[in-house]
Amino acid sequence: MALLEVRDVALRFGGVHALNGVVFGAEAATVTGLIGPNGAGKTTMFNVVTGLQAPDTGTVVFDGKDITAVRPHKRARLGMSRTFQRLETFGTLSVRENVLVAAEIRKSWSRDGSSPRSVTDEILEQVGLTEVQNERVDTMPTGTARLVEVARALAARPRLLLLDEPSAGLNEAETTDLGELLTRLAETGLGVLLVEHDMRFVMATCARIHVLDFGQVIASGDPDSIQGNAAVRSAYLGTGPGDPEVEAGITDAGVLADVAALADAVGDGGRIHVREARPVSATDGAAAPPALELVGVQAGYGTIAVLFGVDLTLQTGQVHALLGPNGAGKSTALKVASGQIRPNAGEVRFNGTPIGKAGPDELARQGLCLVPEGRGVFPNLTILENLRMATYAGTSYKDVMDRAFTQFPRLAERRKQLAGTLSGGEQQMLSMARALATDPAVLLLDELSMGLAPLIVEDLYDVVRRIAAEGLSIVVVEQFAHQVLGVADVASIMLSGKVQLTGRPQDVAGALEAAYLSGAVDG
Repeated sequence: MALLEVRDVALRFGGVHALNGVVFGAEAATVTGLIGPNGAGKTTMFNVVTGLQAPDTGTVVFDGKDITAVRPHKRARLGMSRTFQRLETFGTLSVRENVLVAAEIRKSWSRDGSSPRSVTDEILEQVGLTEVQNERVDTMPTGTARLVEVARALAARPRLLLLDEPSAGLNEAETTDLGELLTRLAETGLGVLLVEHDMRFVMATCARIHVLDFGQVIASGDPDSIQGNAAVRSAYLGTGPGDPEVEAGITDAGVLADVAALADAVGDGGRIHVREARPVSATDGAAAPPALELVGVQAGYGTIAVLFGVDLTLQTGQVHALLGPNGAGKSTALKVASGQIRPNAGEVRFNGTPIGKAGPDELARQGLCLVPEGRGVFPNLTILENLRMATYAGTSYKDVMDRAFTQFPRLAERRKQLAGTLSGGEQQMLSMARALATDPAVLLLDELSMGLAPLIVEDLYDVVRRIAAEGLSIVVVEQFAHQVLGVADVASIMLSGKVQLTGRPQDVAGALEAAYLSGAVDG
């Protein structure tokens, strides 16, 4: 029996099936990876395992005991300890004080006679933080702060350590050091369950890997078998239109409803011919500046650096696909471009003019519109009420409705339905309709495919093809690379906060598998 067993866990959020019959385990004395594309359900699964989210059905078993109904603090006392995707430390306390807090709390309930100070000394030595133990955490680089978070989790003396994106914000050397630390910890008998986006880190550190996609485990095995698995490659890169493996795998009623809805929405039987990629000529470039430029952009979240000198150019009338594995910095780049995050260095230019300190609302009124990751609809408002929000950009209510319902007739049929009760594909239609209703000049699409089945994604990209053919300038951040490459004029691959490769879609396609599954761009 594995130290941790997840048995047939299912969980829905409104119209989204986040987890669907998930089964996997994590062994003691082993580093186990839990990976998958954006929206696959990894962090949701972590929250179910640690008790922060109750499943609709299924059980979680720890050391032979059903803990499905056990509260989070009691799971911690049974021997579970976790870190979070977003760095959570006590910034005004020293490194030592952060770890000592956890050691003191453990002593208060364990009554094992251990000395919190001795435990803290031992862990600081084990993790390699002794030399900086008296420094305040909020003055430290991200990599060191991540180690503080791991050290604090270890102070609870867990039997299973759960780490959610522990390499986020770490440089290459820090990531290597973290992998070596986790390997040493596993050798002491500790079980480690790792949710992670850095494929190079995962493949070098984990003995066994489980892959989630659409809330289901699609593959389990050692790193070599996972890298060679066709289903895994399809999950990360997308699958070509009409692929029989995909067609055979779509049985969920909600998914089939999405496919039918999208077929109605895009017209022509749900299919639109793919346009020829149109490179911008020298005369085009002379006629107008690029629609959007990121020049040497550096940005992040607080002390966590994410972008390290990003250069990206979107020419007027082109579709630029921005690709790369989870955590590469793609969504952050779009947030910078749309004014949500101000860069620490570098510049963003819209139609040749620096955007300066302009916020998202001002940029939207000027014609730069973002469809965010996760759809961004208001679940407790109706379709009509969601669309009414677009009138704040200056477009009349009648024009918003006409444009939205012309693009997506399905929404007109359900105009009084609450957005939160729509299926995932319908919610994505609503999000796109709200953005297109403002008649933008530049459209930023962030993970259009997140949480949606490949057939639905294919039909959504038929909509993208249609609006691209009308001359709209589009940047698409996407996980399903194969679909977006059929739409794009230009493609770029991002890794570790930098654009590593830019070129024609057919040239970039050959480097995708190594980028997604190995964390490197060959050549």
